Amino acid sequence: MRGKRWSVLSLGTALIGLGAVLSSAGCSSSGTTRFRYVQASTVAPSAVDVQVNGKTVLTGIGFGQTPTYQKVSSGSQKVGIFLSGTTTNPAFSGSVSFSSDTTLITENPFSSIALAVFTDDNTTPSSGDFRLRIIHASPTAGNLDIYVVSPPQPLSGLSPQFSNIAFSPSGGTSATSYSSLAAGNYEVVMTQTGTQNPIAGLDAQYTFTAGQVRTIVILDNAVGGGPWQQLQLNDLN
Repeated sequence: MRGKRWSVLSLGTALIGLGAVLSSAGCSSSGTTRFRYVQASTVAPSAVDVQVNGKTVLTGIGFGQTPTYQKVSSGSQKVGIFLSGTTTNPAFSGSVSFSSDTTLITENPFSSIALAVFTDDNTTPSSGDFRLRIIHASPTAGNLDIYVVSPPQPLSGLSPQFSNIAFSPSGGTSATSYSSLAAGNYEVVMTQTGTQNPIAGLDAQYTFTAGQVRTIVILDNAVGGGPWQQLQLNDLN
């Protein structure tokens, strides 16, 4: 599954400059849905505030801060990202179509900030299972193989659950499909594609319980590059 992304680069599909209008695929409808926001753009001069249709809905959001869902009206809404405490000269401004639970991620260095839009699937897992998705939002970590194993199981002889997951400035941030696994203790290990050497910062252990849906976002550090990190998002339960 690939997230829909717009950036200041004139490459790929649906790429636009800062301040231009963007829209993600999806149908407009009445009522409300939910979104959450991750600030993954590096070298930001400060925290940021988020506006929807000119109203500030989130304030003081720092790099890699764990988000929670916020209500938003369904359909096309204008989204603005501002340096915290300001309401003029947005770092990003554009329109996003909301039709179901959605994750918004700003990425790239702040001077070329871009917005990636992902549709979340918070369907309840089968009995005894949890569901897991990975979003690659690191411009510098390279293409990754991702192993989800019961610790301390070595990787030798194993195939990755997710292979060759890429971040591409011309094609958008990559996300995996949701994978269903039995609840339990797991180690999520990320390696450069084709290798089995864990990357520092991208090897973490989690306890996943039955009925949960989780997303792990791969991030640079706040000033760009490594050490990289995994950010766990609580989608459901």
